[in-house]
Amino acid sequence: MRSLVEIQTAMTQAILGGDAAPLAGEIVARRADALRRFDIYRNNTFLSLTRHLKAVFPVTAQLSDERFFSYAAFEFIRSQPPLEPRLSTYGSTFPRFLSRFPACRAAPILPAVASLEWAVQAALTAPEKPALPATAFGTASQPSVRLILQPSLQLVLSRWPVFALFEGTHVEGTPLARKMTYTAVLRAGDNIRFMELSSARYVFWRSLSRGSQLDYSASRALARDPKFPLVDEILILIRTNLVVEIDNSNAH
Repeated sequence: MRSLVEIQTAMTQAILGGDAAPLAGEIVARRADALRRFDIYRNNTFLSLTRHLKAVFPVTAQLSDERFFSYAAFEFIRSQPPLEPRLSTYGSTFPRFLSRFPACRAAPILPAVASLEWAVQAALTAPEKPALPATAFGTASQPSVRLILQPSLQLVLSRWPVFALFEGTHVEGTPLARKMTYTAVLRAGDNIRFMELSSARYVFWRSLSRGSQLDYSASRALARDPKFPLVDEILILIRTNLVVEIDNSNAH
């Protein structure tokens, strides 16, 4: 007799692969056909996960054909099933999957759109902390301090103008030309807004969000734009309620 872990592993493989024959001796459904009941369970599993992906990536689903999205979702679920019970975290690798999916080669904008949509999902499910008041920034005079940003802040780099699709400024039916774009996804409660960033601001915010010190983050931005206005940029972070903590532990 197989152990519970072995049965669970076989069940997972059968659901993903579609072959329940190895489970024939393990599944009992009284008078019903056990393998047919398994097929129903398998179909419902894929349908529920596909619905979840459509809910997280509605614009991607809309831009692609409905059948194509369902096909891509099916292949994604087969190759990368959920690894934890929280569905809110499932789909983080879907944009990368699409970028490598052979059927997406004719529509390279789809992975870019999916990346921005996942950033929205990540922002909505991340913790939101109280922002520091402006008076707290008197302690941020040392260049070696770290400005801790909101966990919900998401930064998206794209080779396509996906920001236009989300803002509704793109004229439907006209082709999209490649353009490097830098987008911040900002959350306030249950509300999401997008902010298009310059290249310098993007690397500044990204460096800070990764825990780098202020002077290092500023040097990264100045490498992109020698006229990068550091004081003004810190004020923008304050006004957008993005700074939640000032870490002076390395200041000296």
